[in-house]
Amino acid sequence: MSAEAPASAVALLLVVALLFPRSARGVQLEALDPTREWRLGALEFHGNTAVGTSQLRAAMQTKPRRWYEVWKFWQRLPPFEPDTFRADLERLRQLYRNHGYYHARIVHEVELPAEGDRVCAVVWIEEGPPVYVESVSVDLGGESIDPEARRILLEHLPIARDQVFGQERYERAYAYLRSWYREHGFARVELARAAEVDVRRDAAAVRYRLDSGPPSVFGSVRVTGTHRIETAVVEREIAFHPGEPFKESLVEQTRSNLVALRLFGSVRVDEDKSRDPRVDVHVRVVEGPTHEVRLGVGYDTEEQARAIASWRDYDFFGGARQLGFTARVSLLRRTIAADFLQPHFPGPKDRVRLIASEEQELEETYENDRTRLTPRIEWQALPNLTPYTFYRIEYDMLSSVNTRIQRRFPEIAPKHGLLSGLGVGVDYTDTDDLLDPTRGWAALASVEPVGGFLGGKFSFVRGVIEGRRYQPLPERFGLAVRARLGAADPTDGSRDIPLFERFYAGGINSVRGYERRHVGPFVGGDPIGGRSLVETGIELRRPLSEKIGWAVFLDAGQVSRRTLDFPLGDLRYGAGFGVRYKSPVGPLRLDLGFPTDPPPGDARWQVHVSIGQAF
Repeated sequence: MSAEAPASAVALLLVVALLFPRSARGVQLEALDPTREWRLGALEFHGNTAVGTSQLRAAMQTKPRRWYEVWKFWQRLPPFEPDTFRADLERLRQLYRNHGYYHARIVHEVELPAEGDRVCAVVWIEEGPPVYVESVSVDLGGESIDPEARRILLEHLPIARDQVFGQERYERAYAYLRSWYREHGFARVELARAAEVDVRRDAAAVRYRLDSGPPSVFGSVRVTGTHRIETAVVEREIAFHPGEPFKESLVEQTRSNLVALRLFGSVRVDEDKSRDPRVDVHVRVVEGPTHEVRLGVGYDTEEQARAIASWRDYDFFGGARQLGFTARVSLLRRTIAADFLQPHFPGPKDRVRLIASEEQELEETYENDRTRLTPRIEWQALPNLTPYTFYRIEYDMLSSVNTRIQRRFPEIAPKHGLLSGLGVGVDYTDTDDLLDPTRGWAALASVEPVGGFLGGKFSFVRGVIEGRRYQPLPERFGLAVRARLGAADPTDGSRDIPLFERFYAGGINSVRGYERRHVGPFVGGDPIGGRSLVETGIELRRPLSEKIGWAVFLDAGQVSRRTLDFPLGDLRYGAGFGVRYKSPVGPLRLDLGFPTDPPPGDARWQVHVSIGQAF
């Protein structure tokens, strides 16, 4: 800090005191009585615009009790440690430098109470002008690359001239250059970086110097750490072959494959450190338990209280085969299921699943007892793309159907029957997080002919397609968009689709603001679903803190009794807002939705509580 800095800090405090007078007595850290034990009641920030308050709080070790932690009312407030707070002020100065604000002035005061030990720590910030990137120099040495590839590489460099010089951009550009070369076969790439910051001119000169090294190929693979588990189980998860051109993504895919087996407590995939173009790989694993028992309870406003109990063997008779048993119970469903997974069969990228289940559905319109057996073959075509084919055979027993539905539409309410269907589908997921995505795409599609030459009482074709987009926006906002279409058509002389195979809309993960399945046609006060479905939703999300966020949403949907009749001109809309809390099992969601046209007798608003995002 320059000689003028302390005087400037004092001047800043004087200006703050004049412009923002406080009723409590404010002192500096040095004036606190060191013999007293102070408690932190509040932490305030003033003057920050370039760096959000949540980022400032996250950088500090001094943390007050969160406003939503009401269950801690019986505990004492967190202690206020002057030395820790003094170090926190320096952390804030470093945080501002990392964001490109080298002139940021940060001062403080501690507001003392008239009586008691509860203090309020106040941080005043004068951010000053940022440092801008004046020049970016990239020297791509070693093996030459295609001119067009070079142009695209440099165009997408995360740091550019006239941007605010921030540490995050500077580091991201380094990682980007290194990853690009490693993904294109240069495992031995070496990269140096430098940044000269002239705070007098608020300018930064950034340089990257790269040596590609020779084009590389994968060499031998050594596996260590296996004892109970066969080494072959590890070897077949390796995503590359010796002699194949090196790609960083294949190393990461190998690591992901091994973690997904749920057999190892630790997985490391290390490359040798030589400069040889042949890259030998050492896979180190630490075996974990092969059996898992899970017990859980949950709640949402549709299923109400629910419970789950499961047991799984992740190495059933060796070979990473899986066998599991699961029991679930809730207000809407009671299920007992057994499932078996055979990996790498019939081909190295295939897996076979066999699921047997006994389920009872307790819907508003009907009750259905279902016994089902479903074999399924999945092909991991790409890391994010999984085509599959499946066969299901089940026996359904329908009961508790409204007599008006039975008289008017007897073909949709059969008392019992055998269903036999053969389907194909594809799942695509390319998002940054499976539980709470903020970036990327997800899509699915499936079609299933039922009956006909497959036998059974019911004959129809059913198809579904759905797409989702997650897009980060400025100022830490995020956008989530979903669209879903479904259609079913009777075949081979069948007149309609049974109640338990029809499409329904409305509810916690559909059109919020409406009760479950209360979008679409009704008979006798009960929803009967339809043959065609259209659903869409858009949600704007933003975190408030590390754990808490909020969202506003607009959902729309409708169901038609006709096939391939998507009633875009007769949509039902639901709008609202909600809060999210990040938990280890996914975001806890509380939404308040308002329907535009609720059915007669339904409420003008609905509260939706669940675990997981709506989409």
